Amino acid sequence: MKVVKIVLFVLCVFIAFVLGSQNPQSVQVNYLIASAQLPLAALISVCFVIGLLVGCFVSFRVFSKLKWQNYRLQRRNTKLARDSNNDIGPEPATDKDG
Repeated sequence: MKVVKIVLFVLCVFIAFVLGSQNPQSVQVNYLIASAQLPLAALISVCFVIGLLVGCFVSFRVFSKLKWQNYRLQRRNTKLARDSNNDIGPEPATDKDG
């Protein structure tokens, strides 16, 4: 797993280098109340980072909900297993005097 992370990191750095070297043009970015002149590579990088952060936030919310649901279900399963083990006991003695 650690190797995969390193490979992905190196791949992202390589892609960023390629984008930066192939897009040196300046572009004008208009905000709601202002505008700025930025290199295209910087604009692409900023949009990528914003998308990455939004994706991480959404994934964190989804995974935290699933982990909480898993925790509750495991507790419920443990309680049901404990209750079913308590219900199973020695059979009651029957009187066979007949």
